[in-house]
Amino acid sequence: MKHYITIGTSQLGRMAPNTALNFLLSGIAILTMSTKKPSLSQLLIGSFLGTVIMGLGSVAFLGYLSNVEAAYGWGNLTKMAIHTSTGFIAVGLVLILEARYFSWQIQQKIPSVVLPLILSVLGFTITICLWQTLYATELYITNQHGIKTKNFVAEGILIFGGLFSIVIAIAVWFAIRSREQLEALRLAQAEILILNQQLEKMSYLDGLTEIPNRRSFNAVIEKELARACRYQHSIALILLDIDYFKAYNDYYSSPMSFVDFFGLWKDTSMGCPSTNHLGLLYGHQMGDYCLQQVAHTISSMAQRKTDMATRYGGEEFALLFPDTTLIDAKKIAAMTLQAIADLNIPHEKSKVSNVVTVSAGLSVCIPSLDTKIEELILHADQALYEAKAQGRSCIVTN
Repeated sequence: MKHYITIGTSQLGRMAPNTALNFLLSGIAILTMSTKKPSLSQLLIGSFLGTVIMGLGSVAFLGYLSNVEAAYGWGNLTKMAIHTSTGFIAVGLVLILEARYFSWQIQQKIPSVVLPLILSVLGFTITICLWQTLYATELYITNQHGIKTKNFVAEGILIFGGLFSIVIAIAVWFAIRSREQLEALRLAQAEILILNQQLEKMSYLDGLTEIPNRRSFNAVIEKELARACRYQHSIALILLDIDYFKAYNDYYSSPMSFVDFFGLWKDTSMGCPSTNHLGLLYGHQMGDYCLQQVAHTISSMAQRKTDMATRYGGEEFALLFPDTTLIDAKKIAAMTLQAIADLNIPHEKSKVSNVVTVSAGLSVCIPSLDTKIEELILHADQALYEAKAQGRSCIVTN
């Protein structure tokens, strides 16, 4: 067999020093990131060590491509093999990617400045290694007159490579910051859109009773009236008004003990309501609570998706039932009046009952092209006025 090693090295058969350095840096990087939950500083150290390893391997690999021995060998010591340099390029890259993976796994975001620093370290590592290579091999050149002059290519590589590394790092940092700002802007826009949707939804709900308000009612009745006209279906509207609600709000009972106060309300579905001070039975605070209970009961009557219960204004509510006959609408209205009476909300100032009751005006029609929303509402309102005139707590159909 004929030997193929022709390197005049002082340490024949020994590992190349740049190979040993890369193994040492690789071991430190792996040891640093080998904990169960590496910290951010450990990941940064691993990334920078991987960058240096990748830089040293890249310089050695470029040395083989350009046939510059000083790039993969240091003096007369053993040279790094080309497959070794290629392997360390891969090892350095894997270490960098592994640090990024760990940062994602532990949900710790690596600062945006890290990647520019990694690129600058890589650039400076390659630049310094190339400068050392050129400085060792081409320190002097001989001109046509046989005079040796200094070769400034190495110094030029050092200056240009250093500036280039800095510029690339700055450019990448600006690119990352721009992307982060665009992402933050996109998230802010999405959040604003969600907030706008929530605000729009809230604008269609009554703040006190949390059922649809008059604005929502106007939008729905217009759509349902047009649909009923198209398919020639009947549409029913019930307007309801709490009887003597102003008297309820204005009435205050004489002071009573807490035991009597609680005993008066413990059998009702409302439980014991809060008051401004002990002894107040009604008043505006209790009036609001009464509105909430009545609204909840009226809303429970809207069983279908197309049915709608709304607070029409003040103590007045509306029930809209598309594709509903007069008979069915009367049954629903009667059920509503009974359900509200069954709440047993005390009302000493009512002239029709000792509990809160409502009056109802009902209007049902099969609309034509000439039918207007105002007409349907007017008929229901007139029926409600007639119900009040007839003594309240009753239903009138118009």
